[in-house]
Amino acid sequence: MDYSREELMMIWLRFAPSGSWRAEDALVEQMGGADAVWEGFYGEEVRKALNGDAWAALEAIRKAGESRIVEKLDEIGAFAVGMNGASYPDRLRNISCPPLALFCKGTLPDNDLPAAAVIGARRDTRYGRQQAQKIARDLASAGVVIISGLARGIDTAAHLGALEGGGKTVAVLGNGIASVYPPENRELCRRIIASGGCVISEFPPDAAPLSYHFPIRNRIISALSDAVILIEARKKSGTASTIGHALDQGKEIFALPGNVDAPGSELPLTLLKEGAQMLTCAGDVLEAMGWKGGGRQMTMFDEQDALEKETEGDAILQALFREDRTFEELLEITGLDASELSARLTILEIEGRIQRIGGRAYSVVR
Repeated sequence: MDYSREELMMIWLRFAPSGSWRAEDALVEQMGGADAVWEGFYGEEVRKALNGDAWAALEAIRKAGESRIVEKLDEIGAFAVGMNGASYPDRLRNISCPPLALFCKGTLPDNDLPAAAVIGARRDTRYGRQQAQKIARDLASAGVVIISGLARGIDTAAHLGALEGGGKTVAVLGNGIASVYPPENRELCRRIIASGGCVISEFPPDAAPLSYHFPIRNRIISALSDAVILIEARKKSGTASTIGHALDQGKEIFALPGNVDAPGSELPLTLLKEGAQMLTCAGDVLEAMGWKGGGRQMTMFDEQDALEKETEGDAILQALFREDRTFEELLEITGLDASELSARLTILEIEGRIQRIGGRAYSVVR
């Protein structure tokens, strides 16, 4: 990949250990460009602005020469885009504190494609996970790029849904591009890249997934999106910081309603009270945003009606339709004996119509 000198210098600055990115931004502005920082690197101005670790890391690369910057990217199979580069995402240019450069693997989506962030709790519920995956799938199939953070829980469900829908998805990391966090999402990361999507990070390639990185990266998740879809989260959570950035950036907010006594419903219900748009299916987003392909999808209520009709005549499925049940509760409700009930539950599990959810409890697969 070809880089202009100024773009290459911006990328070089982002190789500094994390934690000094604000200082680097200020230094570039103060000195009139990243190239000026390179040229004046041994001056007092640069030494005062950067902490010792950052300065030493940048000096090592500087001594090795400009070609070493590209070599380091090639070693990890990545590329980078500087803020003044042609490939830099347009949506990031005008936000507060845009990243000087992004490290990337895969293919950055076209700037003119509609994009939606699907976000929520790491400790998700089955309901939240299913809805996130379905909404992301339906949006992706309509040509919407799905943005999320590759974290456990809702983020993972969103990326999987986008892949199921045959669309593109972008994962914004809270660690360096050289590794995948959480490690169990390595295969998901590979699939995102292989499907024409992208994994990006503003942190140095070897940066660890430090706790303070994630609120920083959240401004990028919201900035890359036209709409932000909240599935479930507590009021005080990292997800709330993404919503805060989205509001500051003037993004449209959608929230999925949930059980009023569920912890993950705290933030969605609060936002709905404050004027966020209610979300029941991908069609709500497509219609509100004026995006093409927005034929009305089935809502959660339509799906429940369809499922209720499908379960008519089966006492077990009817019992599980309204809520999860234990084996003992099903014995009492259905009137079946234990061996007959056990055999029937096994068949329904094999057919994929119910699932065991812990102990001897069951739920219907929606």
